[in-house]
Amino acid sequence: MKRSILMVFPCLVLVSCWGRPTTNANDFDSEATEYSHRTLDDHFEGDTLDGRDYHFSSKDTPSSATKVHELRDARTGLTVNSTEYPANWKVISKPSYTIDQKLPTFLIQITGPNGLKSFNTPIRYHVYYQDSQMAQMMRNTPYGQLIRPLVDPEQIFNEEVKTRMVNSGFNFLGERKRPDLTRYLRNKLSSKSQMDTSLSMYDTEWENSSGQKAMASVSLISMQQPTISGSMMVWFYSVDYTFVDGKAYESTLEHMKEAIFSYKENPQWERYVAQLGQQRAEENQRRAQMAAAQHQNRMQARWAAFNAHQEKMKGIWAAQDANHASFMNRNFGAGSGNGQRQFINMINEEETVHNPLTGNNYQVDAGSTEYWMDSDGNYIRNDDLFYTPKGDINLNNREWVKVEGAY
Repeated sequence: MKRSILMVFPCLVLVSCWGRPTTNANDFDSEATEYSHRTLDDHFEGDTLDGRDYHFSSKDTPSSATKVHELRDARTGLTVNSTEYPANWKVISKPSYTIDQKLPTFLIQITGPNGLKSFNTPIRYHVYYQDSQMAQMMRNTPYGQLIRPLVDPEQIFNEEVKTRMVNSGFNFLGERKRPDLTRYLRNKLSSKSQMDTSLSMYDTEWENSSGQKAMASVSLISMQQPTISGSMMVWFYSVDYTFVDGKAYESTLEHMKEAIFSYKENPQWERYVAQLGQQRAEENQRRAQMAAAQHQNRMQARWAAFNAHQEKMKGIWAAQDANHASFMNRNFGAGSGNGQRQFINMINEEETVHNPLTGNNYQVDAGSTEYWMDSDGNYIRNDDLFYTPKGDINLNNREWVKVEGAY
């Protein structure tokens, strides 16, 4: 799911942010820093937007010449995709790995003549479970803050965009339909995803007293994903802003439209993503098989222990009632909360461990020599005393600590 969607989301960012990245690796590093410090930090401070904060030396009339800009993955150095823009537009970008540690989305900014400035906000991610019990269980985890029922883009607009634009001195003109761009992006999305996936967009136009016009857009992707207890809704969105002098508004939109349709994917990046997806599928299958084998071994061991216990108990049936009474008092008597927990763990084939990173106790599958856990409660089972996830290149993007039994 995630692999296919993230392949097309840079294109969705393109639709309202209207563009794409840097021309080479050196420009990428310096411009990404400029983007982060100037646009996202300063521009949103105080919840105001002002398209006239920037001044440009470029000509008032956009050049008919074009240049190619590329979105690059900082981890591999590969070009994700490329787009052609007017030569006198400046496009900078910064990859983000908040949704997937190996597949980036992008923050993009465009500046140019006639006060042109266009940029997008970071992608926000949410999930919603149709099963109320599953939803309640997840609310009690670190992922609880991500749970939210699916809403339409207009509601996101009312929550995040409308007040910000009004406070920046802009007057709302109305919604602008862009059926050709919406159709183009939906076709891109359907070609990349085999899930039940949909795209919704809400584009609005604004004008201020200085004669500047703006477009504020919300792009939202949602999909149904199966779970053990039914299904869940996964959805995420980005808000995009474009400012330009009113006299150049329509011509600028036309140049942006031409840039959107010049979008080209990099076959080498697509092969990399396909290979990554295959590796992850194989790893998931390997883990599932290993878990099934471990469960089978535990069940066989328990059955053998049960049979041995039954053989032993044949000679002491007379003492069974007394032994049972002693057992119940030991595990469920006053002050025996730990014993009760251990008894429940024995039934469920679990262990209770304490994570010093969070100060909380967690339930893990029993049967391993040691356990490693991160601050989100994810854990690794290990029977190799020489293994440490801190040396695993696939896991070293977060802090892992070896946890001990809580009782």
